[in-house]
Amino acid sequence: MFGSQVLDVATGLIFIFLMLSLVVTAFNELVAAWLKRRSAMLWKGVLQLLANKQVAEAVYAHPLVASLSQSSKAKPSYIPSRTFVLALLDGLTDAGAAPPATLEEVKTVLAKMDQKSPMVIALTVLMHDAAGNLEEFKKNLEQWFDNSMERVSGWYKRQTQYTLLVMAIVITVWANADLVVLTNTLWHDPAVRTALVAQAQQYSDQQRKDAEPAAAAQTAGGPPPPPAQPPAEAPDVEAATAKFDKSVARIQSLGIPLGWRDAADPSDKREAFPAAADIPATLGKHFLGWLLTALAISMGAPFWFDMLNKVISIRSAGKAPEEKQKSPKEVPVPAAPGKEALAPPPGKPAEPGEK
Repeated sequence: MFGSQVLDVATGLIFIFLMLSLVVTAFNELVAAWLKRRSAMLWKGVLQLLANKQVAEAVYAHPLVASLSQSSKAKPSYIPSRTFVLALLDGLTDAGAAPPATLEEVKTVLAKMDQKSPMVIALTVLMHDAAGNLEEFKKNLEQWFDNSMERVSGWYKRQTQYTLLVMAIVITVWANADLVVLTNTLWHDPAVRTALVAQAQQYSDQQRKDAEPAAAAQTAGGPPPPPAQPPAEAPDVEAATAKFDKSVARIQSLGIPLGWRDAADPSDKREAFPAAADIPATLGKHFLGWLLTALAISMGAPFWFDMLNKVISIRSAGKAPEEKQKSPKEVPVPAAPGKEALAPPPGKPAEPGEK
């Protein structure tokens, strides 16, 4: 009984962390859409790669790249490597001139530029490595761009990690998600605990059901579904707002005492939002619980989803089926002096020492 209660509390807490992590993720996407962080980071990466603002602007102004943006004033948040290469080679030529069709034409274009420029040096090295093959040179350029974008992705991930931690703190205080209070509530309130565990089980089952087609395709030996391609543009503010509202609504439907008291609802038993004079006392009361919750949900939704599945599997395991009781071995009856020992029943092998 005690072990089952501990597992139920753990399941409930993990499910709460998962739901709050989804809110943090949606909040991050909403802020990223407002600030256009992805496109800004991509522009920074391209500018560092080419080390030439004029050429970078020419690449972004090229129709192949400009068409990836949702508006003429916005920059794209993703550029395919092949598109970048074609736009770069075309942008290096004079206005109205055709892009270079051979490496000799590339050499002619580069000869007109500053030979000490990092971009010219890099293109010259990649051109010599292609050994006279234009297509090989384009592949080298694609690899050069992809390697640079990996670094940009690393910058974005590190920035996002710091941002998620700050957002986790904001969401934790907004939801008044004190880990100590939540644990105490789940431990002493069987109704809340049971309802939350049922929702966690339902959520896990639904996610598993949604993932079954991909798993079935791989099990059957068929080709897996194609991976999702990077979007040409980050989600707009409207889509990000809808996702955030959906995540918040999911949290509010859990039936647990999260958030602050609604002054217009006299039946609301939650804690009232502190006035300015009460903030120090509230911080002293909730600081540790808020901090633990914020650190937990900053680990991300994928981590807590895996943990939820593991705990639910442990809860569902139950006891191992009892083994069927074996019948006692037949013990041969000692023979009387001068008589043979009784043989074992038909079909039963004789025990060692039996005749």
